[in-house]
Amino acid sequence: MSALLNGGHRIVSAMGPSFTLERNGKYVACGVRPVGGMRGTAETTSQCHRLN
Repeated sequence: MSALLNGGHRIVSAMGPSFTLERNGKYVACGVRPVGGMRGTAETTSQCHRLN
């Protein structure tokens, strides 16, 4: 998600750990996973998917 934001996408919607990003009419949905959780991760991660 940080690479998308640094590349010019902007946040157009946020609800809890889910974000929708937009750039030039193209949308991406991202989910953020905080440190810890069920997987015991050591850092915050995100996973994003193109919508169109």
